[in-house]
Amino acid sequence: MESNPVGVERRRLPFTLIENVVLEDLELGPVDILVYIALAKHADGEGTCWPSMATIGRLARCARETVARSITHLEARGYLKRTARFRPDGGVTSNVYKLMPIEAKIYPPVAQDDIPCDLGSHPPVRQNHTNYIQSEQDPPKGETAARPVKPSRCASSPPLAVYPEDQVIQELAIPGLVHDRRFREGARSLLAEGKTSTELILAVRTAAGDPRECGGLSFIADRFPRWVRKAKEYERQHQQTQKQEAAAAERIERARSAEEERVRILTEQESIEGRQIVAAAIARLPWHKVQS
Repeated sequence: MESNPVGVERRRLPFTLIENVVLEDLELGPVDILVYIALAKHADGEGTCWPSMATIGRLARCARETVARSITHLEARGYLKRTARFRPDGGVTSNVYKLMPIEAKIYPPVAQDDIPCDLGSHPPVRQNHTNYIQSEQDPPKGETAARPVKPSRCASSPPLAVYPEDQVIQELAIPGLVHDRRFREGARSLLAEGKTSTELILAVRTAAGDPRECGGLSFIADRFPRWVRKAKEYERQHQQTQKQEAAAAERIERARSAEEERVRILTEQESIEGRQIVAAAIARLPWHKVQS
């Protein structure tokens, strides 16, 4: 049996190896895989590398902000550890990335018996999954393409809390966030960083109520700090307004009580008993006795 010269030549070319566990982790999206491959390409025998964000973004075909989110996600999943580096003059340079050892038994390997499989025995892939890319295939020859099904106008039931960000989406009840992949990835990365669902809900509600921010809810990972500052500012203004309203209500109440007391005194003075009391008091005055 003759060997394939093309295959032999390909084995001589530079290549990059990554663990199957990384490919089988369905919590990672396509960009996460590309970022991990870019880091593995530069890693040495100890799994250490320090490429710049621009270099990683060029290899992963994405922007710097997307690279930062993917690195945060990979670090939260335990695949790498990053350490900041500084120049002698105090300036910031590229981070050091350490690819962490991975246990092969975290995810079961894909066996050869699993391919091909019966499509009817597996549930359909979720369209909002991080590793799912929807595409249309050409219909077979002689058949017409089916018309796309129009989305129903009826309110759909909230999705089950499968991912950590689902609780935030259900609590917000804002149309469109359920199928917003960018929002899901951003909310998931923030939760992995230690942010609570209450903080995310408060920040997103603040942005949704701001005409200048309501159109960019998908960019929660980048704009979350700004939304938090706005939420705190709105809360401070709300508390200040409440204090002012409480002080104004207290002044009005004091004025009303003083007016009621004045009316009561005048009413008592105009009554028969009040006039008799006033006359008796006047009769007891010293100057009245002298005149009489």
